[in-house]
Amino acid sequence: MRLLFARHGNTFGPNDPVVWVGSGSDLPLVEKGIAQAHAAAAYLDAHDLRPTAIIAAALKRTQDFATIVAGDLGLAAPQSDDRLNEIHYGPWEGASTEQIAADPARQAALGQWQTSDIWPDALGWRTTQQQLIDAASSFLDELKTGVAGDSPLIVSSNGILRFAPRLLGVDSVGSYQLKTGALGCIEQIGEGWSVKFWGAVAQPR
Repeated sequence: MRLLFARHGNTFGPNDPVVWVGSGSDLPLVEKGIAQAHAAAAYLDAHDLRPTAIIAAALKRTQDFATIVAGDLGLAAPQSDDRLNEIHYGPWEGASTEQIAADPARQAALGQWQTSDIWPDALGWRTTQQQLIDAASSFLDELKTGVAGDSPLIVSSNGILRFAPRLLGVDSVGSYQLKTGALGCIEQIGEGWSVKFWGAVAQPR
């Protein structure tokens, strides 16, 4: 089995302030985000990585990205799964990274999250780490049964996707963050899993 992953494309235009966007902000893709979705589809097609199914978080940005990829590849419409919805960042939602880092109580936690994916406890996020792990583990366990074929594409957000390799037992590399529009691939090797690539970025034309 091969699991493909994609982070949705950009939700901020060139002149927009870049802030933290979680499940509390249902933003659409901007022009570049739409181009990133087309580029992701082209990358999958060019590298013989055609998905057997596409499953996306229920938020607009992930559904739109997945729908574009499905259309470009001539696949069925993407399935929706709330378990893939982004973390709700509570008081961090709508704040810039600079604003968050300006608070000494949050600065160290922010650094650990960005460099090592260490969950910042007791800082007000509405989603807990256990909630994320329970939802993502349940979702991945279902995929392992083959319900979406042997090469599904999962479209979600950065906060969720960075946990997928670890939940599949892949060794840590520091951080598994994905840039917007980036792709990952984890393959089953015997009883375990191995990252084929993580963070591949297809450049929009």
